Amino acid sequence: MKALLVVRPDAASKPGGDLVHAERTATALRALGTEVDLAATDAPDPRGYDVAHVFGVFEPALARKQIDAVRAHRAPLALSPIWLDLRAFFATAPVVERALAARSVAGAEHRLARLHRIESRLPWEGSIARNADRRLAAQRELMSAADVLLPASEVEAYLYGERLRVASVPFVVAPLGVDDEAFSVERRCERAGVLCAGRIEPKKNQAALLYALRGVDVDVTLVGAAYDARYLALCRRWATARTRFVEHVAHGEVVRMMAAAAVHAHPSWLESPGLSSLEAAATGARLVAGDRGCEREYFGSDVDYADPADPATIRTAVLRALERGPRERGDALERRLGSYTWQRTGEATLAAYARAIAARG
Repeated sequence: MKALLVVRPDAASKPGGDLVHAERTATALRALGTEVDLAATDAPDPRGYDVAHVFGVFEPALARKQIDAVRAHRAPLALSPIWLDLRAFFATAPVVERALAARSVAGAEHRLARLHRIESRLPWEGSIARNADRRLAAQRELMSAADVLLPASEVEAYLYGERLRVASVPFVVAPLGVDDEAFSVERRCERAGVLCAGRIEPKKNQAALLYALRGVDVDVTLVGAAYDARYLALCRRWATARTRFVEHVAHGEVVRMMAAAAVHAHPSWLESPGLSSLEAAATGARLVAGDRGCEREYFGSDVDYADPADPATIRTAVLRALERGPRERGDALERRLGSYTWQRTGEATLAAYARAIAARG
């Protein structure tokens, strides 16, 4: 078996979870005896490969080029969409950001209170709706072109049918794995502070996290690059003397920071479920996650959840997590995470490849 794994052309200069997903999958496949090449390109050439595997439809125009290039040679196509329905994010996140841009806390609270009254009735109309609907239509078309889909969770697979109407395309759930390094890293006896590891951007919701914790007596560290200067400025608007921004850190050092943090808080708008949350939980950190993605499928009742649109719930969840006792090795969450291995991801991926090849046979 020889597979070509395809990621976006700028993956190296703007690394993200999709690149980690592809790299770890490639490593797992090689360990299972598969020959793998990883290509960061919008024009992949699948000739000489048994299957091509594209990662991500979050940039539909780019994914269309990648998929068209594979289809031009009639190669079997596996697709990891890395998809969740972002319509609520598109409609609500800008309102939250406008609230956090208020001149005062009182102004922000007033705007947030109004959002909580009207969120369920936010009008789905105008340019936001048109753009989101066009995006969904493009993603539906891309996913329909695949021979097999690889969702990272049962929730994601369900939404393929319920929201995108692509239930006719075969799928194999390939859960994300946790690096062994995260389980084996030396844990600090005295853990302290709140850490959030991830690219600083609206979807990750760090501004709401900083606003929520502005008056809490705790150190807060954000680790990750910021490619949106406007959003970074909004984050800095609510930073305090106990807030630290760290942009360039090797992965191993991030894992060590997770192993020293009391809480890893990632109240993102949507995750599946967030590689940084998986790693942080594996290092023994207590966890706060968003409640609108597939986080509950991975973490169950062993972590605290927050509404990304409501900083008050983020504050409450973080305080609750800080008050929890230190986690013990082998606790329920660690046992739960133990089933999420990259080997399991690789095995599911090979099963998906077999379906894609059979579809073209």
